[in-house]
Amino acid sequence: MTARRGVWLAAAAAFGVEMAFAARYGYHRDELYFLAAGNHLSAGYVDQPALTPLLARLDAALTGNTLVGLRALGALGLAVMVVLTGSMARLLGAGGRAQVLAALATACCAEYLGGLHLFTTTTPDFVCWTVLLWLVVRLLTSGDQLWWLPIGGCAGIAFAAKWNVGFLLAGLGIGMLCTPAARPLLRSRHLAIALAVTAVLAAPDFAWQMAHGWPNLQVFQRLHGTSGHNRLVYWPAQAIYTSIALVPLWIRGLLWSLRSPRLRPAGIATAFVLLLQFVLGGKAYYPGGGYTFLFAAGVLALPRITAMSFGRTCLAGALASVVALPVLPVTALAHGPVLAINGDLGEQVAWPQEVALVARVYASRPAAERSRAALLAGNYGEAGAIDRYGAQFGLPQAFSGHNSFWLWGPPPARDTAVVAIGVDPAELRREFRSVRLAAVWDNGLGVPDGEQGTQVYVATGLRVPWATAWPAFRVYA
Repeated sequence: MTARRGVWLAAAAAFGVEMAFAARYGYHRDELYFLAAGNHLSAGYVDQPALTPLLARLDAALTGNTLVGLRALGALGLAVMVVLTGSMARLLGAGGRAQVLAALATACCAEYLGGLHLFTTTTPDFVCWTVLLWLVVRLLTSGDQLWWLPIGGCAGIAFAAKWNVGFLLAGLGIGMLCTPAARPLLRSRHLAIALAVTAVLAAPDFAWQMAHGWPNLQVFQRLHGTSGHNRLVYWPAQAIYTSIALVPLWIRGLLWSLRSPRLRPAGIATAFVLLLQFVLGGKAYYPGGGYTFLFAAGVLALPRITAMSFGRTCLAGALASVVALPVLPVTALAHGPVLAINGDLGEQVAWPQEVALVARVYASRPAAERSRAALLAGNYGEAGAIDRYGAQFGLPQAFSGHNSFWLWGPPPARDTAVVAIGVDPAELRREFRSVRLAAVWDNGLGVPDGEQGTQVYVATGLRVPWATAWPAFRVYA
């Protein structure tokens, strides 16, 4: 088998595995949010740039708004990452077997199997990091300054997906300055053009954020509340997320790249991101896109590559799939440690049934009350689920104060009553004269996800117009 054929086979296998489990459970709450955001196209959003909702909108139009169609984007992204990892290993000087092993490591990495299973901002973020690192390797190994131009374009697209790429770019800048052999590459008019391209592509989101009072920074501030916990679990999570069997490989890759006269900038960049996210208390998956480069570099540091090397990597992938993908029966999530490792699995459970409960409460109201009742959700997952599934139950659109949903509100002025799911009853009592508990959600599976036990209220008698009341419902988190 040739190296190219082996790499492409690994990519095809990764795509096939992702698609095999694409519709095993259901949408993740973030996916429901991005689908809703795709119906409100904008240059920016409260908690993200514009690329992910735009891709979700295009995918829904092309695939009939199906879960499998949406998940295919992530599966394709993982296949691209696998191929580029093998290509990076080749550019670094790896032989055929080493190239295939590097590609296989990416295909079997738990973080990539789980992260690319869903379509969230992590999907384009990981793919853009991989493309960017591949382009940087081309630049460093060839010395051709024309590579700055696609690097600038890729960086701009990455900013349109997630601001996270800024850490990688900062690390690359530091790495170039600290590497004598790479410093001449900084004295290039192509770099200046690349920076301009990046700025142009990133500008719409930053302009939107500025015009709306930088809500993304408010979201970051809320997220910083978990920084202590994030630091506590950060390094164990790096081992678990990449698969413990692959830890020696990426550590070898990091050390090898830091010693390499030519590739040191990329090594410094990945080390910088890993350490900085720990110091900042970022989530453990934030630096995940850098592991593709470390896998590619790691195979060069192996003393020899044997059949056992491939066997260990495949075993790592098989074990990782149990917690990264919806392999287990959904009822198995109620017991054991799987949800503690990968809570995203629980967020893919029983959304249509939850919307059906809201529909039953809504339908139980007198017709005259329904005609002036809005649906109010406490978080964007609930609101997104109602928007995705509500039509089949005869429900109107949902409103929510959570993140960008708040900007798409308030409900119409005529709606002086609400059926509210997951909304703090104290908030409802402040704004409505009558608040009554109507139902409590039970997924019937025993899965302790974020929705289990959520309460549904009926509130009537809006005290003030929605234009006055709506600011009190805003939650940027």
